[in-house]
Amino acid sequence: MSLSFKKINAFDDLNKKINTLFSDMYGVLWDGTDFYENALKTLEKLKQKGLKICIISNMTTVQSVFCASKAQKGLIKGIHFDEVVTSGDICKAAIDTHLFESLSHKSNYRYFVLGEENPALFESVAAYETKEISKADVIYFSGLGSQSFESYLPDLNTALQKNLPAVCANPDTFFMQNNQKRPAQGLFADYYQKHGGKVTFFGKPYPLIFETALLKMKADKDKTLMAGDMLTTDIQGAVNAGLKSVLITETGVTADALKNGETLDNILNRAKIYPSFIKNTFADD
Repeated sequence: MSLSFKKINAFDDLNKKINTLFSDMYGVLWDGTDFYENALKTLEKLKQKGLKICIISNMTTVQSVFCASKAQKGLIKGIHFDEVVTSGDICKAAIDTHLFESLSHKSNYRYFVLGEENPALFESVAAYETKEISKADVIYFSGLGSQSFESYLPDLNTALQKNLPAVCANPDTFFMQNNQKRPAQGLFADYYQKHGGKVTFFGKPYPLIFETALLKMKADKDKTLMAGDMLTTDIQGAVNAGLKSVLITETGVTADALKNGETLDNILNRAKIYPSFIKNTFADD
């Protein structure tokens, strides 16, 4: 199947069709270390023209940590964006309202974090953490850090043997950092499900993160556009939420696939996920 894409060079090409922009972070605005060229300038210009902007990310850092860390790199709330919603925010809200208790069916449960520490996520339940998988009632999949996926297999397999309910706040299986693929916690979830484990997911492409952003922004679905580089989370999530979408093709995950000899037609037809628009980079030409 050959596809005909509506390509845009600037967000102005959409003119009065949108008044709210949702943007992914990694692979669209951010390369893992810094902002892509002219991304901040484009955000500032769009804000000045009256576009409402919300950053929607599968980062598991909570909003306050996100804003503080990115402000050091020049991303300023009120100048470049209006709101940010991370999958960490969505997961933390669920944890704060008894997620682990519900999954374990215990009031005195113990949870185990597989991967990097993320203390801000567990402030309300820190007393219930265990460092021993054998004592856990729930497992949370965190980032891999500097360790290999294989190094976590013993704990993953123990969790499977114990039939532990699992939580994953980032469904991405990998992300791009400095043009290199890095494994993400979605790999844990993928392995766990393939071996019969049950996983509760937060973040894109699941509806709650989009519903939260729409409410925060008081946005009209028909005039909201989601910009992303990943089909399975950003674009599929926009489709699920009833939003227009634009696939960024020269940075991030899709760009990596294209550099490896794929064609855009093949990528989309294999995934059976189709954006409303195509754009080279987030920065306007």
